[in-house]
Amino acid sequence: MWTTTTNLYTTQLTCTSAKVGGNPKTGPTFDDGQGCQTDPVGPLTEKGYRAIYMGYYNDPHVDWSLSYLGGRAISRQTFLAIWAAVDNSTYTKSTALFCKPTYAVQRVQATVAAANDSLIDTLPIGPPMPLSEELFNVTEFAYLLGAGLPDQSLRAEVTENRVIDQWNRLQHMEVSWPVGNMVGFALGASKRPPDDYFDPAVLASSYQSAHQLLFGLAIRSMVSNKTTAPDWRHGSVASEVRAIVVVQPLAAVVEAFLGLVTLFVLSLLMVSSTRRSQLYADPVSISDIIELTKVPGSRSLNVSKLMDLNDGACRFKLREGKLSACFADSATPSTRNPSVTQLSPSLKTHKETLAQLNRTQRPFEMKWILGVPFIMILLVAVIALTTVYIRIAEDNGLPLPSNSQVVNQLVLNYIPVTFATLLEPFWILLNRMLCILQPFEEIRKGRAKPSQSLDVKYTSLPPQLIFWRALRARHLLLVALCLIGFSANFLAVALGALFEDSFVQSQSSLEFSQIITPVINQTALDRLTQDSPNAYEEHWYVAKSNLTDGTQLPAWIAPHLFIAPFDLSANRRHNDTLLYSALTQGMELNAQCVQLNSSDSNTTIWYNRTEPSSPFLTTNTTRAHDRNRNSTLTAMTCVTQPHPILEIPFDINRTHAAELFGSVMPFSQDPSVEEQEFCSRQWVAGFLRARTTVSINSTDAESKSSTTSGYEISEALYVGCQLSVRIASFNVTVDGEGRIWRYRQESPFSEAEIPLPYDGNVTALYNGINTAIWSGERGADSWYTDNIAVSWMQYLIKSRLGSSAFQDPNLAPPSIETIGPVLEDISARLFAIVLGINPDIFLPAVAGSTIPGRIITQAHKVFMSRPMFVVSLILIVLNVFVALLF
Repeated sequence: MWTTTTNLYTTQLTCTSAKVGGNPKTGPTFDDGQGCQTDPVGPLTEKGYRAIYMGYYNDPHVDWSLSYLGGRAISRQTFLAIWAAVDNSTYTKSTALFCKPTYAVQRVQATVAAANDSLIDTLPIGPPMPLSEELFNVTEFAYLLGAGLPDQSLRAEVTENRVIDQWNRLQHMEVSWPVGNMVGFALGASKRPPDDYFDPAVLASSYQSAHQLLFGLAIRSMVSNKTTAPDWRHGSVASEVRAIVVVQPLAAVVEAFLGLVTLFVLSLLMVSSTRRSQLYADPVSISDIIELTKVPGSRSLNVSKLMDLNDGACRFKLREGKLSACFADSATPSTRNPSVTQLSPSLKTHKETLAQLNRTQRPFEMKWILGVPFIMILLVAVIALTTVYIRIAEDNGLPLPSNSQVVNQLVLNYIPVTFATLLEPFWILLNRMLCILQPFEEIRKGRAKPSQSLDVKYTSLPPQLIFWRALRARHLLLVALCLIGFSANFLAVALGALFEDSFVQSQSSLEFSQIITPVINQTALDRLTQDSPNAYEEHWYVAKSNLTDGTQLPAWIAPHLFIAPFDLSANRRHNDTLLYSALTQGMELNAQCVQLNSSDSNTTIWYNRTEPSSPFLTTNTTRAHDRNRNSTLTAMTCVTQPHPILEIPFDINRTHAAELFGSVMPFSQDPSVEEQEFCSRQWVAGFLRARTTVSINSTDAESKSSTTSGYEISEALYVGCQLSVRIASFNVTVDGEGRIWRYRQESPFSEAEIPLPYDGNVTALYNGINTAIWSGERGADSWYTDNIAVSWMQYLIKSRLGSSAFQDPNLAPPSIETIGPVLEDISARLFAIVLGINPDIFLPAVAGSTIPGRIITQAHKVFMSRPMFVVSLILIVLNVFVALLF
């Protein structure tokens, strides 16, 4: 996030209800109560709703204006908003508001997202101040809102010379034509039922939202177009990083135990440092202990004499603290490390004593009564871990144990760590006991070396750390016990990191209801362009917004595909639902564009100078275009729709350019079915360059002469594109609004299954498609010497190429290799958009028809770390193996 000080520009509408007068039949008048009263505003419709936005300024693109209808006494920033119901050409109910905007600028501290510059929060640091008209031309803005175009007569790009016609989006509300430029924005911003707009508050809120939206876009455009030096200012950057979250209750318990352990350690340190000790050597081995218990002034003890006493007698002496009584004086020299090989031969004669010595007694901790349950616990842990791991792999994770973070931490982290932590003291106990018993075990076996028995120093270090000493003494079981006890620490770490939670997508199968049948409703297709009072241009708006502004395509539209929609409303039962996936049909328009030239024996382009709008396509070719038939065609001629190129005054010695785009029709007045079908599948494009011609003509004997100027085509590229609608099956994934996330083709395209109209008329299908696509495309209706894209096709071609060189009069026309793929791409896009934003041109699906699909939800699940699982499993199995050795 970025945070700095900046300016916040705002606008606010102040609306008051208008006083309605006049005759509802001929049209009411509206009075603001301050001297401004409009002339009657007629209903202009028989039945339905009237939505009127009446700004102050008059313009050829404006149907009503306050200055024209007698509202000259009002502020030029004020507008009148009317919402009325009409029945039998009479107003039956109406709501009217006079609204005046105010504009302000305020110093704020703004926080925006670094990823997309979207506003997160603002904090005022100064009072709002009126916005200066020197900074923002509010007069021009008010004119633009009312007319839809700036007040200019200069040649401009298509996006700046068109008033957005939003009536097609308002027909479902029964709003009658014409509608003002602001009406569509207001109704689209609120999306309320028609009768809600009779409420003055709702109507005012709708225009307030639209006014703020357009004002924000205007301010953004003004700021982004500034070329002044950058305004450096102080700010801050806040980065979002991943961090470890501490569960406070558990953290408090851990801290309490750490404090308790610290207290015990300090107490032990104090006691051990103050307690008096009479040891003059470290008793780290048996021989050291014997040396410490020797009676002062006596000779060294002979361990061999120990074996001459029975077990009971020696125990009695030991209980009395008289270890020396268990030994007899020996004539042999005193040795510091007596060998077990010096045992008395009398051992062989004392069978009873020998039997007692060979009758070993294991400590309780090393008996099977404790070992078997311990091994069973370890085996259960191995089975449990393996089962959970398999379940997680099969089910793509397991649900969280609880919605409580404390419970999840306990189950997923602390309990596994506790299990490994409890293993360690058990192994330490066994380890320490074996450290004590191992020297005696060597003595019991006989013929033991002192380095493996009496002199072994196993008690001077913690049990896990005598690994090297045990290895030198070749006590392998003790070595294994040291390693397994020490590995309990690694097991605790592995089990602590074993489980991890994350958000994943899970899928469940279900059936989706179909919405449409892939059969064209020819009537609806024709009505798309016939019912609109103005040229149908909605698909051009969508394509422009997607290609130049990066706006996401509408629902069920991929860049070159229309996907047959399916019903999502019945399956929105999960709040965590992300996506929906199903196998459905997709349609595309395949355009194959080739260059048309006179050198081709089968195609000829000829240009009529008396009617330069009509390049003719003449062809004599096989029926390769129609994949359903094998017959051949006779020579046919298709001609573009009449679209004259206006002759403007030519600049002498300058090259001019023009473009032609559109469908073609049979040249014959009585075309055959084959000719109609062939021409319905074609559309052509022409990229022309022309030079001026000057001639001097004598008119009489007095040598009077006249000069005429004209032009001739110097260079031209004509492109013919043959169309075919194709259909295939697609596995498509969409979000809750039907916007496509991904798709995969599951079957090859087939033209044999195209969605034909009722009567299977291919010509009607392609004529309707061409009419819908080319509706609103006026072409470059005059010769030009600049590179301004005044037509939709020019604008989209420029967007796709990233250059306007194709229309530069000083350059040659583009090559077919450059322009052909672009024309094919744009054709496919426009076709998909036309179908996607007008799904009613298809017949509705048969009731009860469904398609298989899946619902994809986002779930918070538990997973196992594979490396930690392997480490944990190996360590627990090693624990089982070492336990079995006992």
